[in-house]
Amino acid sequence: MKASSKPPRRDLLLIGGGHSHVQALKSFGMANLEGVRATVIAREVHTPYSGMLPGYVAGFHDWDDIHIDLGPLCRFAGARLIDDEVAALDLDAGLVHCLHRPPVRFDLLSINCGAAPEAPVDLGVCVKPIGRFLPEWDKLRDRIGPNAKLVLVGGGAGGLELALAARRVLPDSTDIRVVAADILPGHGRMARRLLLGELAKADIALVRGLVASGSPEALRLEDGEEVAFDHLFWVTGVQAPPWVRDSGLATDGKGFIRVDATLRSVSHERVYAAGDIAHFDDGARPKSGVYAVRAGPPLAGNLRLVLEGRSARRFRPQRRALSLIGTGDGRAVASRGPLAISGRWAWHWKLWIDRRFMRRYQDLPAMDDGELEGGDGLEAMRCGGCGAKIGAGVLNRALARLPAQSGAHLLQGIGDDAALLAPNPAPLALTIDGFRSLVDDPYRFGRLTAHHCLNDIYAMGAMPTSAMALATVPLMSEALMEDELYQMLLGAVEVLNADGVPLVGGHSAEGAELSLGLAVSGAAVEPPLAKGGARPGDRLILTKPSGIGVLLAAHMRDLAPTAQVQDALRRLDHSNAAALAVLRRHGVRAATDVTGFGLIGHLAEMLEASGLGAEIWLDSLPALDGAMAAFERGAASVLQAENESRLESFELRGCLPADPTVRLLADPQTAGGLLASVPESEAAACLRALRDAGYAHCASVGVMTEGARVVVRSTPEAADDR
Repeated sequence: MKASSKPPRRDLLLIGGGHSHVQALKSFGMANLEGVRATVIAREVHTPYSGMLPGYVAGFHDWDDIHIDLGPLCRFAGARLIDDEVAALDLDAGLVHCLHRPPVRFDLLSINCGAAPEAPVDLGVCVKPIGRFLPEWDKLRDRIGPNAKLVLVGGGAGGLELALAARRVLPDSTDIRVVAADILPGHGRMARRLLLGELAKADIALVRGLVASGSPEALRLEDGEEVAFDHLFWVTGVQAPPWVRDSGLATDGKGFIRVDATLRSVSHERVYAAGDIAHFDDGARPKSGVYAVRAGPPLAGNLRLVLEGRSARRFRPQRRALSLIGTGDGRAVASRGPLAISGRWAWHWKLWIDRRFMRRYQDLPAMDDGELEGGDGLEAMRCGGCGAKIGAGVLNRALARLPAQSGAHLLQGIGDDAALLAPNPAPLALTIDGFRSLVDDPYRFGRLTAHHCLNDIYAMGAMPTSAMALATVPLMSEALMEDELYQMLLGAVEVLNADGVPLVGGHSAEGAELSLGLAVSGAAVEPPLAKGGARPGDRLILTKPSGIGVLLAAHMRDLAPTAQVQDALRRLDHSNAAALAVLRRHGVRAATDVTGFGLIGHLAEMLEASGLGAEIWLDSLPALDGAMAAFERGAASVLQAENESRLESFELRGCLPADPTVRLLADPQTAGGLLASVPESEAAACLRALRDAGYAHCASVGVMTEGARVVVRSTPEAADDR
């Protein structure tokens, strides 16, 4: 993908990573959208391909085979990826409300979020959304007992295919039943006859009827028959999620968005929809992945046309499509209209189609960073110096949307030439830090930056009292710049205010990329914690896991799954304020925060200041999930090599410099943990208190020793060299 030659003026927002949207993103990467900022909101950053789900259940595919990682695809498309769940739409204001972050704006909205099965009773597990079904299936497959009763409700192709797939991998004693009023609606008699034969051959009972009610042990059908179960899955008809039904969009009786032949909402011209969530006004289509796949290219084309100010084109989806229904034994039934036939060739045909589709989005072309050139006047002859400040209108509107800032020592904050703070008799702690954005989501970036900058104050044993911001936002339209600045500052302000710290002022400017720095002041109300107060025998306690540096580096090279990186960032979105309080109660003698120099770099500063050595225990190091695997795949931060140079003066016992656990010591951290020296007698109680306070991955990682030698070994007992 080449970089856009025009600064963004409009926001394109895609809700969901469904089959249509992955094709649209690929299209945007192959030919970029000029002057557009694209954003994807996805509940699951690894989007499953529904056509391969039965093959996964049957054991023909693994997890990676059936998922598309939206992270690399969004980077290829030049789109931001926000992992969150939609809660509501404000179509008049052009905002999408999410569960865990502030609203996201849009000028043009596309929805491809799928749907959920209709379950008449609140029992069992729905197969859609697939991302929530898969963990439940994996647990069932691994733990199912003998003579278990498995019931699947739904007689469509999906329900029958899953039942046959389950038969292949579950114990022979498992009693599998399909409950349905009818089977294969929309298919011909030949297909029904073939699938009934497959069910009989697999010893899967078909129970005819509709579910009326149920209990944790059995379903009751409308005719009074009871069907006992130990495990229950719903593969029934689908309905729209509540936020779609309540949005004000024109919908059908089940809440699906009514669209015209261009895939545009019939009631809101700024909204498009495709896949299961869409209902064509010229006639309903089956809720099948094949229709979402077919809608992808016309959706991408029409979004592009509308953003370019041109008219959208009509799309006429077929009314009947070929279905390839796997039978769980390496064969499939091919069904279209009144005709159907089965065989191994049909299964291999299905495998070829599915794998070809997935390769398009798993194996992406190499990206070309390109150069920012040309333009339409928005970016022409941009000033430097004070002329590069963000305009007063944009800045004031963004600041007005933030919570009001107040503090015990704040006399005058945002709005004057400088902040005025009342004198504090306690010694003053001052620090400044910041960096360019390390994630797509400006709100999360703001939160992580605030945690990172506050850590310097906590490492000194001080309490932060105020902060000032230096914010840089890339050139966009005023509306987009205001939104970007607001989202980033809101994330920072939420973290600051939660720790009792007001944002009292700062400076903003245009720049090449989004960045944020914070100058934080604090009061040393208790004796400050220096790096040099440790004593021999003190235990070294780390409050957070390490590994974010290598994970982010791996993610940039598509060597770490997006979901793994997002989970790591969520773990680091945690203040060290409570950790400092715990450490204080347990006699902490020295502390520092682990940041860019890695654990060994910041520990070395403590050792030099204390005149001591240390023993580090590799097996005790808390690591973020995936960090070790990222090292093994060849990923590393740009600071890794320089940080590792400190290892040359360390004594390695039972380990090698190339071991991932050794390399983790040098990994640069962002919003990382505090490294503290605690008396040996307090260490165990301190760790228990930290875990009770929410620091689940805290650990004792070593001990301070006499002399200047640093020994790195697997465990305290390990002594044999390799």
